[in-house]
Amino acid sequence: MYTNPDILKKSFYASIRIAGLLLIMGAIGCQSPRKMVYLKNASGQDTTMVYHQPDKKYHISYDDILFVRILTGNPEMSALYNNAPTTGFSTSMTSEADQYINGFTVNEEGKIKLPVLGSLEVNGLTLQEVEKRIQSMADEYLIDATVIVRLLNFKVTVLGEVTRPGVYSHYNDNMTILEAIGKAGDVTDLGDKRNIMVVRTVPEGRTTFEIDLTKKDLMTSPAFFLKPNDVIYVKPSGSKAFQINLPTMSMILSSVTTIIVLLQYFDNQ
Repeated sequence: MYTNPDILKKSFYASIRIAGLLLIMGAIGCQSPRKMVYLKNASGQDTTMVYHQPDKKYHISYDDILFVRILTGNPEMSALYNNAPTTGFSTSMTSEADQYINGFTVNEEGKIKLPVLGSLEVNGLTLQEVEKRIQSMADEYLIDATVIVRLLNFKVTVLGEVTRPGVYSHYNDNMTILEAIGKAGDVTDLGDKRNIMVVRTVPEGRTTFEIDLTKKDLMTSPAFFLKPNDVIYVKPSGSKAFQINLPTMSMILSSVTTIIVLLQYFDNQ
């Protein structure tokens, strides 16, 4: 069977054009390594800089749930001052349900109600300040009492282009956005580190912050230290749409090339 050399030549050049087009589109979709680096300097040079961060200590507010334990050398006496038995006590309780059942919820007046000791205003205080106040109250009734206060409802939600999206708990009084993303397994190759949104609940409703993880000045952002119930959304990069559509685009371009070659072949018959 005879094949016209002109047709083969046109088919070859058409294939080259398609390959070139795909390479160009692939280059456009690729991310620059500098866009993937955390906390880089604008100049790209290593420098020592001091950033003044916002107050990292969490201040208690309405609807927070506090873990409070008052311990003494007498287990029976300790039990009177706690919501749950202190026998075999551990700062990490048996289950999440136990934590909420036995925790102390801050009411609308900004107070918690403790057994025997009564009401205590905690709104606006840090965990350390609450611990000191309860310690002072307990010392009036108990000898050598030890007070432990923790925040139970420090949870953040991480969504979008991360390895393990989900809800993550934290039992310290502060957590950074980098720690939260680390818990979620880091940003995926298709995530945009320059385009992170933090949604935060405030008394007036909800507010959002736009975060760029590639810049060092993110440490001065009010969203660098997270608050309970913050939602972190890692937006996809432009390369994700390209990679998702690449198979379809390749198929369409290949089909168009085949049709052009066939039309040229039949035109020369």
